[in-house]
Amino acid sequence: MKKKFMKLLGLVFLCLMTVLFIPNKTEAKNVTVMLDPGHGGTNLGGQVPGYDEKDLTLVLANCVKQELEKFDGITVLMTRYDDEEISLADRPKRAKDAGADYFISLHFNKAVPNALYGAEVWIPSSGEHYVKGFALGDLVLNELCDTFGIYRRGIKTRVKEGLTEYYGVLRAAEELDIPSVLIEHCHIDNPEDDAYWRTPKSLAMLGKLDATAIAKYFGLRSKDGQIDYSGRPKAQVPLPASHVIQDLTPPERVMLEFVKKEGQTSIFNLTAIDKGSPILYYSISKDGGATWSQYYRFQVKGLNGNTLPIKVKGPVDNLRVRVYNTYDLCSEAAYAAG
Repeated sequence: MKKKFMKLLGLVFLCLMTVLFIPNKTEAKNVTVMLDPGHGGTNLGGQVPGYDEKDLTLVLANCVKQELEKFDGITVLMTRYDDEEISLADRPKRAKDAGADYFISLHFNKAVPNALYGAEVWIPSSGEHYVKGFALGDLVLNELCDTFGIYRRGIKTRVKEGLTEYYGVLRAAEELDIPSVLIEHCHIDNPEDDAYWRTPKSLAMLGKLDATAIAKYFGLRSKDGQIDYSGRPKAQVPLPASHVIQDLTPPERVMLEFVKKEGQTSIFNLTAIDKGSPILYYSISKDGGATWSQYYRFQVKGLNGNTLPIKVKGPVDNLRVRVYNTYDLCSEAAYAAG
């Protein structure tokens, strides 16, 4: 009887040891993310009076890091922690050397012409790198655009001749087999985006939103137990058979149809069709194309299919309208009065 009891006690002890010391197979493995504050050193990035992009990206990266470190199961590293100049190839290499699971390059946009505004995410164009880039890019834009209100310019690819990635950090990351994205948070040269970056509070919010997207991608739980993103669904796109190439053509069709007049204001239906990428903006000229207005949002409430009602004050005899797709290529239409 005593032998049976001792044997039973041994089995109980063994079970306890198994529960206490054998890792839980359902526990998520720790992930390592490499944040890449764009530019640095003599590479200033985009500039507007009083601000250099290289400084903004470093502040932002620290905000993202601080927010992500509130979660369990993640190690957050940065390609630079001060004003260091790093080559495009060396940035993903630092991620590879650190065993990073994802490389995330942080940027702010400046464009010619400086009429553009909004956030976009650039991703690799092929294979699993495209699929993983799209999944994180979608989460990032959901936070930046749906939560914060920045205009959504989309998830994009861009390749050079020979089907190599246009952006050096994405190309280098793909060659090292590290999933990667390049986030352009907003445009620092357009007043439309000023509220999203000009203050420390705005930069901190961008950091929190980036961190939220990354935490959702990896299904993390916060250390205080208040947030649990485990099992969070991600956007699913098919594995591309070849490279997903950027839209190289302007919108195929633009139509301007007069609807009615209300006092000094004429109302038109503007129709734009582009099979390659969504229409983002439109602009107006009332002098036959000599001068043009700012870019207005095409993706707004009231859009019926590909048709948007627009209002034009004053004479419209020389009215012309341009529409711009996701890759900023444009087509135009003129109003032919009665």
